[in-house]
Amino acid sequence: MSLVFLSLSIAVLWMNLIGAGLAARRWTGDYVIGRLAGALAFTLVCFFLEHFAGWGTRPPLLPVTTALSIWLIWRERASLRALVAPEALFGAGFFYCMAWRYAFPDIDTTGEKMPNLEMIEGYMRGTRLPPPDLWLPPFRADCYYSFQHYAAALMGRILGIGPGPSYHVAYCMLAGFIALLAGSTLSRFCSWRPGRGLALASLMLGGSGAVLAAHVVLYQPHMIQSVRFLGGSVQHETVNPLGVRLAKALSKPGVEPRDLPMEPLSYVLVNGDYHPPLAGYVLLAFATTLIAANAAGASGRVRSVNHALLAATMPVTLLSNAWVFPLHCVLVGGWFAYRGICGERRLLVPLLVGASAAALLEYPYLVEFTQQAIGDNASIGLTAAADRTPWLGWLITFWPVAGILLLGLFERERRSLSVFLLAVWSGELVATEVFFNHDVYGGVWSRFNTTLKWWPWVYAGIVLTQGAVNLGSRSRLCRYGTVVLLAPSLLFALDLGRHYVATQKPSLGRLSGSAWIEKDLIVRNLIQELKARPDGVTIQSGLVMANSDAPAVTLFAGKASLLGWPWHETTWRGAFLEIREREDEIDAFYAGTLEDPDRWLLRNNVRYVLWYGKDNRDGSNRFTQIRERIRPHYFWHRVYGNDGDFAVGFWERIDGPAAP
Repeated sequence: MSLVFLSLSIAVLWMNLIGAGLAARRWTGDYVIGRLAGALAFTLVCFFLEHFAGWGTRPPLLPVTTALSIWLIWRERASLRALVAPEALFGAGFFYCMAWRYAFPDIDTTGEKMPNLEMIEGYMRGTRLPPPDLWLPPFRADCYYSFQHYAAALMGRILGIGPGPSYHVAYCMLAGFIALLAGSTLSRFCSWRPGRGLALASLMLGGSGAVLAAHVVLYQPHMIQSVRFLGGSVQHETVNPLGVRLAKALSKPGVEPRDLPMEPLSYVLVNGDYHPPLAGYVLLAFATTLIAANAAGASGRVRSVNHALLAATMPVTLLSNAWVFPLHCVLVGGWFAYRGICGERRLLVPLLVGASAAALLEYPYLVEFTQQAIGDNASIGLTAAADRTPWLGWLITFWPVAGILLLGLFERERRSLSVFLLAVWSGELVATEVFFNHDVYGGVWSRFNTTLKWWPWVYAGIVLTQGAVNLGSRSRLCRYGTVVLLAPSLLFALDLGRHYVATQKPSLGRLSGSAWIEKDLIVRNLIQELKARPDGVTIQSGLVMANSDAPAVTLFAGKASLLGWPWHETTWRGAFLEIREREDEIDAFYAGTLEDPDRWLLRNNVRYVLWYGKDNRDGSNRFTQIRERIRPHYFWHRVYGNDGDFAVGFWERIDGPAAP
């Protein structure tokens, strides 16, 4: 993707986002709130309608939305000066994230980058929703909370950019929204600019309380050692003598250390994984902005609209990041309960209208999602004694926010609000320790996903709300005490900076995400050849129950795989026998032991069979055998080699539709 085209795409996107904010402002009375409300409403409506009829790969919406945005900007030109500050915040988050995405654009086997790209590609097909599961055709992708991926694909389809650039630009767009909404929340609670600047920097660049411990007990800690401090990192080979003593204090006799990661928002913004926690943070910041607006005295229709939007964030969270759905409901439900206790009326109608409207727009997807995913693959359980966090480890991680909550007790001007925040966040901190989500992991990793998703969300919520209230307090104890608690977290910014500068950037600017695998010129040619062919199901060798590069060529060529990552499909679908059967059959095909491979390919509607260089490990024996057995229906395309002792290429089905 050329820099010129990228710049034009970002400019058009930004213009449309401003237009959405201006259009929604007449209802919300606030541009920042309208900025996300407008974009969210547009995406939800499109999501709802495409469950009845897909709009194709290039829906002709861009000329209409851009023309309307230009007209709104021209009509509101007198007030544009007031929008400079919020747009600067959005731009800071967007381009900070883009600096990372442009430098490290590879969508590779680390984390869940490739599955996230696969979901975006599925939505970019523009078919009737739910989209096809490109890693398990002909099944549909109806078992994962993927609204964030739909938003990225919708943006890419409207702008006319590919899946890889859509992945990265959408990533930056969410980062911009987080910065914009977090800044708005902080400014409503805190008028002291240095204080809210510190809080925003702590969220966007800082780590958890563990970053201080990491810098004390480790020599030049890598950024991952701060976010994965509990559960092994303190036993790193660069640990100092104090760290050895700390590791002993954190251990429990006879109990293997549990892996309890804490990936703060700042790490999520830079690690390159377009994963649902991003949407979770956007909705958290949106909810806190709405709470702050009403706590600051919004009244009349605007207050009711804010409450309706706040209620709407609950069903949207289930669609976007189901992991934090219970926590988000406690925050939003707690606010409505608090306002009811304070004697505020007219809460019920906005609550019902907002939640019902969002749920109605999501209903076609929720019908499928709630039947396929929730009951089989996850359940809330009580944390066993052996799995609980060591008290010292908990304190090392949460001491800044625990101190912030305690300082809130000394807040006098907004005592009632501080008591509410103390009750909600203390309850959620306790809940993250008492309960866990019993997913596919077990043993030392039984709480891995729970702490990974819950802890940083609660941590950010405390800084956004009680931290901001403290920093805006007249009490010097609250104000400067919070400064002392938040300032050490910025040590993580040093780790981020060191990592950015010291890490090589061989894929700089290659936003397709495929540069890491296209270093091999033969593989690059194979991707280009396959990309030019008609759509169809593909198979490849090398599938394992772990992250692998096996489906990468197919993914970047824009084709479906008969099976992608088997272990990921198992995570999404539970003990689905079809997954293991396909894996075994594909292995048998490439081993040359599958009975009647030609009929098997036709039965599974396979159009392309890939043959890599690694498949020639025993010379031409298997290649020749497979070629002869599938010759009646498959034509061999050689990309490299001599079709003798070494061959790279693919077979393409030549007989049209699949056999009965």
